[in-house]
Amino acid sequence: MKKSEMLFAANYRYNLDRDLFVNRQAKKAFSIEFVDDKPATAVRKRIEEATDGTEWRFYFNHPPPESVRRLLEQDLEAA
Repeated sequence: MKKSEMLFAANYRYNLDRDLFVNRQAKKAFSIEFVDDKPATAVRKRIEEATDGTEWRFYFNHPPPESVRRLLEQDLEAA
């Protein structure tokens, strides 16, 4: 199964404006670069990673600065 198919099967949607795969229920977002650069097993592990759903988790190759993270959280919460 392709990595994008794994994400879609786990209720992630592609956000074209942000180039992210987003699951609002799980409060997780994957950058395209992370998905492209990591092996399928690493992506699957992050998809299956348990969260309490109170804070967003971002899976990027390089963590975004705190200011960017706050803007992403606000944008994703509003959408």
